[in-house]
This record gives sequence, structure tokens and C-alpha cells, in this order.
Amino acid sequence: MKILRIIFSKWGISALLLLLQITAIALVIAYLNEYFYVFQIVSWAIGIAVVLVLINRKENPEYKIPWLFLVLALPIFGTLFYLLFSHTKVSKKGMKLYEEAYQQLAPFIENEQADQEAYEAMGESYQGLARYLKKASGFGGSTKNDIKYYPIGEKMWEDMLLALRQAKKFILMEYFIIDPGKMWESIHEILVEKAKEGVEVHLVYDDVGTVTMLPSGYYKTLRKEGIDAHKFNPFRPIVSGIYNNRDHRKIMVIDGLVGFTGGINLGDEYINQNDRLGHWKDTGLRVKGSAVNTLSVLFFINYLSASKKRLDYASYMNPNPEKFETDGVIVPFGDGPRPLYEEQVGEANYINIITRATKYFYITTPYLIIDHRFTQALKEAALRGVDVRIVTPHIPDKKMVFSITRGSYAALREVGVKIYEYTPGFVHAKMCLSDDVVGFVGTINMDFRSLTHHYECGALLYGNDCLKDIRADFEDIFQISQQIDDSFKLSFGAKVANVLVALFRVML
Repeated sequence: MKILRIIFSKWGISALLLLLQITAIALVIAYLNEYFYVFQIVSWAIGIAVVLVLINRKENPEYKIPWLFLVLALPIFGTLFYLLFSHTKVSKKGMKLYEEAYQQLAPFIENEQADQEAYEAMGESYQGLARYLKKASGFGGSTKNDIKYYPIGEKMWEDMLLALRQAKKFILMEYFIIDPGKMWESIHEILVEKAKEGVEVHLVYDDVGTVTMLPSGYYKTLRKEGIDAHKFNPFRPIVSGIYNNRDHRKIMVIDGLVGFTGGINLGDEYINQNDRLGHWKDTGLRVKGSAVNTLSVLFFINYLSASKKRLDYASYMNPNPEKFETDGVIVPFGDGPRPLYEEQVGEANYINIITRATKYFYITTPYLIIDHRFTQALKEAALRGVDVRIVTPHIPDKKMVFSITRGSYAALREVGVKIYEYTPGFVHAKMCLSDDVVGFVGTINMDFRSLTHHYECGALLYGNDCLKDIRADFEDIFQISQQIDDSFKLSFGAKVANVLVALFRVML
């Protein structure tokens, strides 16, 4: 099975397709030499047709460039590769299911009074952030929530276990990775116990995210234990070589009363029980209040896709959420492929925060592979005097991506952006903070896969008490991280590799 997964992975299929093109050319030259010009004409005709389709697609122009290059240079290989791996749209059948769910959930999404209260709380300077997310993602902001920030996975894990043990009605869980070990087994034990007590347990996990960690039929085992488990976008040979449209969200909701989100998956490295990459730095949020309903809605969007079930979704919403005497606004939101999301919401949210920064903008990300628009926003902020700092890992999980990440340093540093590498190990956190006023914690990396292809989620924060904790955490990170200075040099091999793969970085 492992060999089959390698063969039918993106790289395995890529090699097979390239071999197909080379073989086709060799056969034509060897046996059908007089028809070679016909072969060329047909190949170019196919290539030109695909190019015309590409040019007219509504998406980031930078994403089109490598496909154009591949199709024009190698029409057969490029066209087949494009058909297999460029897909980012939700099917019509999938959209119909989503629309049915939204009809039930609309009363819990459309709340003009709550939206207006959020806008007023944010003031004229920042309310545009929430207005954009409302129009682009469909979710408005809310006030009077209790938000707790976790600077490390171990602390969040403790509270997750406590909340799960208190479940009375239902548990909703959606994760990119479930990796058997101490963390998952402690959660799994509670889920089985709660299912026996009559608590509804609904679980969605991404099949490609867990492909090397769980047996292919693991969801069946969970169902026998009373857990309503589903694989998102199941692995199928050839078809599932497509790495787009993955479920990269991390959401847990208990009884509509408390929710968790952030970068933390269900695996031992996220709670530092596995030191393969040194110290694992990750962050998350616990939410209590009306914003929990938004996390539930986000869960059901992908639960619906994975399960094809039509539930009474409204029964999982909390009609009378507790109101806390706290300041600030939270806007939980989702991002994903078209046409469910016509905008690149995650990227736009980051850029909207950057463009409003006047003093500083801090961000952590495991990968730094961004397009021209994002790069320019960072540069322009630095040029107008904003203290822009980016924290990336010092120990990589993917060497090629790490090399491209480091290749991005020079252009940013030359205009004053400060780059730090998290010396103790791997930083997986996806969070930012600006001017002690606005921040974000979620699942969205600074790379094309997160910003363009995957289902993601997170929460915009404005004026919340927990922003002080995020600021303190950033200060601690800077103290133990290595700032990249003029002594930093890429090796010759790394420079050559970056030049060769730069064109295709949007596919990584």
C-alpha cells in the first residue's frame, strides 16, 4: 500500500507523465518519423487550447505562469499534469449540499445587530477588516466573548481534555492530522467514553494529511466505537494524486459552549512529546461565547462534504450564548477553494492587517513562499517605517520548501524587514500581531497551498485582552530566535536549486 501511495502521489504521477511524453516522442521519431510533424501540430494544438483556458481562469496570475510554461514546453505532460493537479473548484453537487446547509444555518450567520456592534467597537480605522471578512467569507464579528490564547500546544491540550470530559450533548472535531500517540490516545479514550454515554461525537480528518499515519479504514474502526468519523477527500489512485482542496482546518467544539482552533493538530509533536524537529512551537485559541457558533458552522461545511449527511444543523447552534464582560471583537472565518470562496480570504486578511500597521507587524509561519502582492505589502510597510518581523523555523520539516523560504529572505531584508529563525526547533504557529490592537491566530501558512488551495480557518482579533499575551509571546520568541543578518549566505547549491524551482514554487 505504501508503494502504491508513492506511485500515485503527486511526484510519482509527475514522473510517470514525464516518462509518457518522452516515450511518445521517442516512438514517433523511431517508427513514425514521417508523421512527426503531425504529432507536433496535435501536441501544440492541445497545448494552445489549454493555455487559452488557463489565461481566462479567474485566479492569481502568478499561479498560471508555471502551468503555462509546462503546457507550452511539454504539451502532453503539461496538459495531463494540469488536469490532474490544478483542480481547485468545489463540484456542483458539493455546492448544492453547502447551499442546503446554509439555509439552515443562515439565522446563526446573518446577525446584523452583532455585526454592527463589532464595527462600532473596532472604530473607523479597523472596521474595514471585519467588513471584508463578512463579505468575502460570510462571517461577521462578535463581542462579549471570552478568548484564551495558548503560546504552546501542551497548555491547550490540557484544556481540550478538560472540556471534552465535560461534554454533555455533542463534540465536533475537524483536523488535518491525527497521528497515534499520547495526545491522540488521550483524546480518543474520552471520545469513546462519551459516545458510550450517549454524547454525539462527529469527527472529520483529512485523508492525505493522515495517509502515512492511519490505516485507510481507520474511520470504520472509530464508527464501531460510536464515533461518527469521516475522511475528507479520500485517497484514490490517480484522482487523489490531487493535493489541492485539502482540509487543513483545526476545530473542536463542545456542546456549542466552548471551541478551540489554531495551528495545533492531534499528534505528539504538537505537545512536544516528539523532538524529531527540536522544540515544536505552536499556538491556539479557546473561545467561549457567541463566536463558538461560527466555529460550528465552519465544521459543518466540511462535515457535509465528507459525510453527505443532511442533519438538523440548527440543533447544534447555541441560541443563547453566554455574554462575558470583556472588551474586543473576534471574527472567526474560513477560507477555501472556489466557488465556495471567490476571494483568497486568508491572504487578504494578512494584507489588510499589514496595510493598517503604523508601528509594528509581527508574524510567525512555518513556510515563507508568497506571491508578489503579499511581498509588496510587507516591503511597503517596512519602507514606511513599520517594524516588520517574520519568524520562520530553524529546523525544517521539508528541506526543499525550507530552501525556498530562505531564498525569500534577501528581497525582504534589503528594505528593512527583519527575519528571525526559531533556533530551538520548528515553528508551526500561524499568527500575527500589529500595533497591540489587532491580531490573528489560525491555520493559514504563508505559502500558496494555504493561501490558494486548502480549506483553512482562523480568527481575527481586535482589542482583546489576549493580545497582551500574544505580544508577550512574540517578545519571548525574539529572545530565543536567531535574527538573520548580513553574515547569512545561501550555499551555491541552494541558490541554484532556488533558481530551478522558483517557477514552480506555487505548486509546492
